[in-house]
Parts: sequence; C-alpha cells; structure tokens
Amino acid sequence: MRFILLLLCALAATGCTTVTGFAFQKEWRQWSPPTPAGTPVGVRKREAPPTPQSPWDGRWAGTWTSSKHGQLFSDAPAGGSTQLVLTQIDRYRYRGHFRAGWHGLRSDYIAELYGKPRGKTLHLKGDFQLPMMVGGTYRYEGTVTPDRFTLNYDSAYDTGSMELSPVR
Repeated sequence: MRFILLLLCALAATGCTTVTGFAFQKEWRQWSPPTPAGTPVGVRKREAPPTPQSPWDGRWAGTWTSSKHGQLFSDAPAGGSTQLVLTQIDRYRYRGHFRAGWHGLRSDYIAELYGKPRGKTLHLKGDFQLPMMVGGTYRYEGTVTPDRFTLNYDSAYDTGSMELSPVR
C-alpha cells in the first residue's frame, strides 16, 4: 500500500500538471499529420509535421510493464499506457518526451537518451534522472527500429520494460 501512495504522490509531483500536459499534447499534435479535409473536428491541423532528422523521430505509443510490482489485488504485473515523442538532437543523443499512464493517472517527463545507430536499428543505453520520489536515476537499455521501440529500465523503485509502435 505504501508503494501505491508513493506512486500516486510521485505522479502528481512529476507531470500531472496542466502546463506539462499541454506541453506534451502540443508536441504530440505537432508531429501528427494534417487533418484530412471533410473530417469533423473542432480544430483542424493544417501544417505538416516537422521533418524527421532520423528514421526513429516521431510519435510512438504502447505499454509499460513492471517486473517488480503487481496490480492491486492481482498477480498480474503493474503496467499501463505509454506515449513518446522521439526527436534526434545530434548523432548520438535523442530527446524522449514520455507520457505514462497508470490507473487513470498520467505522468509526463523528458529524458535525454543516448543511442548508437547501426543500420536501421538504434541501440539505446544510459541513464536519466527523475525526482527521488519516483525512483531517482533510471538506467535503460533498448533498441529502436522504424517499426518497434523496446526499452528495459531499472531504478530504485521499479524495474520493467516498454514496448511501443510508431503512430503515423
């Protein structure tokens, strides 16, 4: 029960704010394709998405799964939805703007990811810092292809993985 209370407090402190949520939504929408003519929407997107700097840039969506914690009243692993906007900074650095969901709550955070491209695959490895109340230093290792983003992570409070696919 302490873990759940800690996680709820951490989510509230790290990204459930309106400002952070708007920043993620703005970036997510920026990378979306223009709204087709005739589509009934409140706000039409007319501009094209940014020009990708790498084959891995853009929007990704999928799930995260904890290998350390289980769901409430169940033996199933804890987990939830994940969205990511990935953009290349330079040859070996990428900016990951993540949104993770868990039981109707969400947390947004930005991480600088380090990767080495080999052919059509980007190999990620490194760490990034989040507030101590949500695990402090997260170490990660993963691979990204044009069709799949896989990341394993480990921190003081959780260990798990993310599986995402591109959103086009």
